[in-house]
Formats: sequence, structure tokens, C-alpha cells
Amino acid sequence: MDKPKYLKEKYNIYVFDSYEDVPGWINDAEFIYPQMVEQAQDGDHFVEIGTFLGQSTTHMAQLIKDSKKKISFDTLDLFWLIPHTLNNYEQSGHPKSFCDYYNDIMEEWDLNIVDVIQHPMRFLEVDKYVNFITCDEKYSHKIYEDNSIQFLWIDGDHGVDVVYNHLVNFWPKLKKGGYIGGDDIHYEEVLDDVKKFSKEYDVKVKYDYNSFLITKE
Repeated sequence: MDKPKYLKEKYNIYVFDSYEDVPGWINDAEFIYPQMVEQAQDGDHFVEIGTFLGQSTTHMAQLIKDSKKKISFDTLDLFWLIPHTLNNYEQSGHPKSFCDYYNDIMEEWDLNIVDVIQHPMRFLEVDKYVNFITCDEKYSHKIYEDNSIQFLWIDGDHGVDVVYNHLVNFWPKLKKGGYIGGDDIHYEEVLDDVKKFSKEYDVKVKYDYNSFLITKE
């Protein structure tokens, strides 16, 4: 597995200048999120599946704040699983510094995991631009009405058929002209799911580095 783009040997839990100071695997969300915000209109609804420690979430929140647009932004995760993933970083493939960051915060303030994720956002004064929703991602589509989402980013579970099911389940939730995309197409399971969906639904997919993006025409 490649190293995270902004990997630090030691994260400073008291200093945050941007999302780059938050542990995570932002990958292609770094350039796709600005594109989505630039194209967005007041009243648009964005959804992110897979929050982890909030690197891409912080990026989107800052972009929305800076844009001054009225964009509603939800990030969904089973947050209570994240500490287990971090404390077993060797098996889960994360750098040790991610685990150290989490444990440093817990030692200093003993926060719940959502507060840990919100911690840098409060420093950057962008926490109010994000709605945190605890939900098993396989059921997350049930939260939303049809034709309600302008942009959905999938970066959660990468198991067999997971991304495919998200694409199928969220397709009716997407507005016409909206976008649905995701990260980590270097995983065979993710790429196979995207290809399967695109073939069945006869849609074109834009592939970029490590991501995919589909427009609902």
C-alpha cells in the first residue's frame, strides 16, 4: 500500500493549519472535492461515505466555508469501529503515527471518537459545515429521498459488492446532473464493482489516478 500523501511521523494535536495536518488517505478527493464545490449551487446536498479521522471531511468543510455557498454536507461512518482499526494499525494497513495521534488525543482529553474527528475542525472553525451521521453504510441510502443528492463520495468498505450495492442503491437518490464517485480503484473489488455497474446501467465512467466519477445525465 502506498503511503498517505501528507503522512507525518508525528502529528501535532494542538496545531492544525489545514486538512493536511489531519491523518488520512485523502487521495483523489483532494482535487475532486474542489471541483464539486465550484460547480455547486445553493441548496445542494453532498454525502461522504467513510469518515475515518476526517482528513477529506475537513477538506470539504473548509471548501464549503470558503465558497460561502449553502451546501449541506453529511459524512457517514460506523465511528465506534475506528479506534479498533487504529489500535490494530498493522493488520489494517495504517501508519503507526495515525494510532499515535488518536492515543495522544485520548490521553490529553479522553474524547469519544466523533469528538476526536471534530477536534481539528474546531481548531479550523469548520465543524459547523459538517453533519456527522452514525450509520452502517449498507443501510445509508435509506436516509435519503430520491433526487436529493448532488454529490456522493464512496470511500468506506472495499469488500466484494459493497461499492456496487452503493452505486445501485444511491443511483435513484442522485439528482439529474449529480455526481457519484469514489476512491481506491486499485482494489480489484472496487474496480470490478464500478465496471459491473457501468455496464448494467449503461453509464460512462471517468477514471482518474485512483478514483472514479459518474455523472447522472
